[in-house]
Amino acid sequence: MKKLLILAASIAAMTACTKSTAVYEDSTEIGISPVNYSATKTIFGPIDGTDYPDETFGVFAYHTPQDAGTAIGDATTLDMYLENVEFEKKETTTWGGKEAYYWPKTGSLYFVGYSPYGYGTKSFDTSEKIFTISNFTQEDYAYTDGNTIPSGYEMVDLMWFDITKASANSGAPGVTFIHALSYLTFELAASSDDYSNLFTVTDVYLENVNNTGTFTAQLNGDRRWTGLSGAARLNLYNNATGTAILYGKGFTIDDVLVIPQEAAELVIKYKQKANASSTHEIEQEYRVKLTGGDKNDSHSNWYYARHYFYKITFSANEIRLTPSIEEWVNVNNSDDPIKN
Repeated sequence: MKKLLILAASIAAMTACTKSTAVYEDSTEIGISPVNYSATKTIFGPIDGTDYPDETFGVFAYHTPQDAGTAIGDATTLDMYLENVEFEKKETTTWGGKEAYYWPKTGSLYFVGYSPYGYGTKSFDTSEKIFTISNFTQEDYAYTDGNTIPSGYEMVDLMWFDITKASANSGAPGVTFIHALSYLTFELAASSDDYSNLFTVTDVYLENVNNTGTFTAQLNGDRRWTGLSGAARLNLYNNATGTAILYGKGFTIDDVLVIPQEAAELVIKYKQKANASSTHEIEQEYRVKLTGGDKNDSHSNWYYARHYFYKITFSANEIRLTPSIEEWVNVNNSDDPIKN
């Protein structure tokens, strides 16, 4: 048999429109109207679309003595007013503190925050306008079909929103969350119906994936992950019985959320039969270094806020032999071979 698998990796950068919504009410309680940037979860899993889910998030607020509407670059003083306060859903589009927090009577506020609440250690540098989430650890993955989140799946879609560029002193300012992680989807399928049920996948995993790191985001500047650690195998699927690979109906491994880093090596272990009706099968292994990237680089790394789609196509070459016959060897014997 020749090469059995063909890997085609297509990359789709999530480029949904940035959107902010401001909602103003008579109440003086501080509220925020969140919109996520792009990429449905309840607690665990990736968030799709632009509607923020029924989730809580953390908020920092900084006070300036200047009037509402002051650009962040013109703020002469920034004093902490809210420190890592947990905001929950209050109305259809607004979130507020689990305990009510109120607007100051003078001056105005800038906000910066992250989602979901409670992950990592957070800080904000008021001089450089850098928001940091340190010691974030991504949790375990459990195989999901993309429609349900199974028991044991603990991955979170870490997001943040930059400090608001203009201050406010009332209402529910709009903030836009951006995904800080990379989202991976894998689809395994046979390239032809002739190859359906030849292959049964038992293991799929990524080698040496870092699960801990520090994320920094500078307003209108650099966003990056540093101090990566915890490199280990990330198991995506494991089942001794396995899943048969079919044509026209892909076996999809979805909702994989990883810290942006160098794209890892993908390993697939599978059983192969000589044909679909055969009772004999052998164990095989396939490895490939994945690509990641963006349109502006060499595609060696996974980047934040990007959803990468990988399609692995199984194919096979029919076994054929070319027969020939070796000629008889003529033997000439001068002695009479027949003895009386």
